[in-house]
Amino acid sequence: MKAKLFGAALLAVALAGCGGKASFTISGTVFGLTSDGLVLENNGSDPLKVPAGASSFSFPNSISYGTMYNVSVKSSPAYMVCEVAGTSGQGSAGHTTSINVVVNCAQKTFALGGTITNLTGDGLTIINGSFGSPLSITKGAPTFTFGNIPVGQTYGLTIKDQPAGQVCTLSNGTGVMGDYERRDVKIDCVAKI
Repeated sequence: MKAKLFGAALLAVALAGCGGKASFTISGTVFGLTSDGLVLENNGSDPLKVPAGASSFSFPNSISYGTMYNVSVKSSPAYMVCEVAGTSGQGSAGHTTSINVVVNCAQKTFALGGTITNLTGDGLTIINGSFGSPLSITKGAPTFTFGNIPVGQTYGLTIKDQPAGQVCTLSNGTGVMGDYERRDVKIDCVAKI
């Protein structure tokens, strides 16, 4: 770190001696960007569109030594959340030899759950297809929340284990997660005959 600071300072002194100022490009790394619509900006202006699938970006306008920068997300893609990691998007040009901003993007997630009727036994568990851990539901529970499902993800809830002395059926437990919370899954339980 000291070598980077020393190198940046040496470069600034050398350029200042020649009558010029060092200039720095604001660039960075993007993680998880799967859709178009990400727009970054520096100091509230200089908008930069970053395309889907991009793993890096670079602002076209460089900044001079000592100039403050503050990279932020102006807009995220639909159904995604993108954020600048920590303080990687803020600083003063020249404190390091390069400016590397980190932007993390993730698909939005929404809760999936519903109602339960007549659950008097212990041991009911449900599962979402082949991913995730089973959810155990305690007797007497009137509702459940399976968890957060990413927008666009197919889900298929099924009963993995029946409760003691009962048979439960699950309805409305399959679909594709939209951009809102789903609370319309139903589990109805009856006594085992």
